[in-house]
Amino acid sequence: MRDRIKRSLEAFYAFMDEPIYLGSRPILVLLLVPLVIGLMQPLWHIEMTAPQYPKGLSLHVFAHTLVGGHDGADIKEINILNHYIGMQKLERAMFTELDWLPFGFGALALLLVRVAALGNVRALVDLAVLVLYFGGFSLFRFVHKMHAYGHDLSPDAPIKVQPFMPAMWGHKQIGNFSTHAYPGTGTFLIGTFATGILLVALYHLVVGRLRARRALKMATAQAAGPADE
Repeated sequence: MRDRIKRSLEAFYAFMDEPIYLGSRPILVLLLVPLVIGLMQPLWHIEMTAPQYPKGLSLHVFAHTLVGGHDGADIKEINILNHYIGMQKLERAMFTELDWLPFGFGALALLLVRVAALGNVRALVDLAVLVLYFGGFSLFRFVHKMHAYGHDLSPDAPIKVQPFMPAMWGHKQIGNFSTHAYPGTGTFLIGTFATGILLVALYHLVVGRLRARRALKMATAQAAGPADE
């Protein structure tokens, strides 16, 4: 039993060092298209409506900046409202994640090109792990930042409200404001980029596992052949 497991693992590890399939290379390169376009599109939208703002207020989060609705005027209005309840001002400088987010995805793009041109299965799996980690970490930082904005309220605020978690997805009522948050086009495009890499890596792992099992069966049959004779 131990020898069978050892031979199976050796066959799988040998497959990991093989070049990725030729047909996977152009697919990987094409995945750069949704990534590049996605970085130029809004990643998240936050919209607020209230009786005193019949046209609503909106905030759009890009990979490198924050953009307010109505030609940027909404950020000023949102910050005035935030002041009354003790929230911090929404400023680009406060979102340090937007300083490194484009560079992080740029590094992933360069690694993708390298894997598509020269990589083996092991490098492809490493890339998939990095994409999964970077995407998950970026989302966590965004959630953490929004949590901090809703909970780190000034005790000297003119209007006292209970700490809250701003809307991240869907609808939320805060006072007389109705808030609606949802992912933007950029998030779906970058998600396509990440999902494509994960699927290509998973395909190679499944194929590698099947090849390892076939190699183990062949080795077992060859070993049993002389004994039967």
